Amino acid sequence: MLDTRRFGALLALFCACNDPAATTASSTDDGSTTATSTGAGTSTSTATTAPTTTGEPDSSTSSGDPGFDPPVPVCGNGYLEASEECDDGNTDDGDGCDSACRIPCGRAGEVVALAPSAESELWVVAVAPAPDGSFVAIARQREITSDEEGMQTIGLARTRVLRYGPDAQLAWDVLLAPADVRLTPVDGVVDADGHVYVAATVAGADEDDIRAIKLDGADGHVLWTMDKDGAEPMSDDSASGIALAPDGDVVIAGEVTDGPGGADVWVGKLAAGDGAEVWSTVWSGAGNGMFSNDDAGRIAVAGDGSIYVGAREYVDYNIGEAVLLKFAADGGPAEWVFSPLADGSVHNHGPGWVAVDGAGDVLYTAVRLQGAVSNFWVYKLGPDNELLWERSRADYETDGDQWQLDGAGFTPDGEAVLAGSMRVKDKVAQLEWREAWIARLGGDAEVRCQVRHRAPSPDLLPPDVVTYDTAVGADGTAYVGGVLVVAGEQQSWVGLFRP
Repeated sequence: MLDTRRFGALLALFCACNDPAATTASSTDDGSTTATSTGAGTSTSTATTAPTTTGEPDSSTSSGDPGFDPPVPVCGNGYLEASEECDDGNTDDGDGCDSACRIPCGRAGEVVALAPSAESELWVVAVAPAPDGSFVAIARQREITSDEEGMQTIGLARTRVLRYGPDAQLAWDVLLAPADVRLTPVDGVVDADGHVYVAATVAGADEDDIRAIKLDGADGHVLWTMDKDGAEPMSDDSASGIALAPDGDVVIAGEVTDGPGGADVWVGKLAAGDGAEVWSTVWSGAGNGMFSNDDAGRIAVAGDGSIYVGAREYVDYNIGEAVLLKFAADGGPAEWVFSPLADGSVHNHGPGWVAVDGAGDVLYTAVRLQGAVSNFWVYKLGPDNELLWERSRADYETDGDQWQLDGAGFTPDGEAVLAGSMRVKDKVAQLEWREAWIARLGGDAEVRCQVRHRAPSPDLLPPDVVTYDTAVGADGTAYVGGVLVVAGEQQSWVGLFRP
């Protein structure tokens, strides 16, 4: 039975209030207040209030009542009032302070769910917006309980799917697979009818297998399940991503081992009606001539059906190469391979996120998998493998350290959205915690706005916010999923950030 201090077995919260970490107010010598973005490192807007007059207090008005009603706050008057996040003296959008006196990228709300016990592990690994403004959080859960003597019982990792309505209220919450089956989710997507598809790795009779699951959008019950097992006996096969095709079917990616030469990138198209395989194809890197153990990453499908899959190519024992693969709508061999960091040096890079915009351009990210300092790279490509622009961690990092990229996507109008987490250290108090960050880029990759989100806390030490995935909805809302760690207790977390 759960401790009552945890507010019940499940908690779903939605807060449309201002993000306390998005702006801070700092006093100046003349008594004015300046609103600044805590994440971008530069001021997003500046508003000046009338200077405060000080003097001897009047004993007849010691109650503090000014004797008149304050003026009604007006957005655009150049004064930071009431719940305004900024006020730059106008009601124009696109200048760092919008027509509602809010800073773009700011947090519009969040949802949180509790694990089965205070010791259990629960974190969101994928978020999937639906066309109607609802969304799904796909989480990994490991139940841990302690007896009266402190002995722990640790359950297997399972998949938990939480469906939230357009109002961010919890609609349903289901656990997939029995408690004695390890099911590890990696990605998910919601179709036009509201049905949910989940890609996961399942512990099968012949080691790990790829599993795709379709859930009914109304209540989350399973409509069908598809498993893929490589031909090599006792091989570990794993899922990496899933996406919708223009015709309503789904395309899933992962790695399978069909022979002794190592795993290959596997891509398969599944019929939406029953999960039957429509076609499948594999890709194998050159390797060292005898062995090539390649890993698959996230997947995206363009409006013309073209399929893009991130991958890590095994080159040799010392080199792992981040690549992007393009496949035709009907499968077959890869049409081209994009390998931006291949310079012959010793390194281990892997794929991050993949997205496609309405024009058919592709957003691809790569990450450093090993090394003393983390790094990531962001590329925008045309459908013919033309590099349009590239960026790296240094273009977004401000203060703090351990900056990570944990999601990327396109808005409906073609802007790129990046999100992740980073570590903050308070050297005076000798404290450290993690915060989320999000950036929106214009068409030429300039930073249109960037903010950081620090979880509020009544204590000196803020809770940790660690991110794992980001997706963009039809209205441009960015959904950032991860975990909120409060006093050591893990809670699944999805933050909703404004366009």
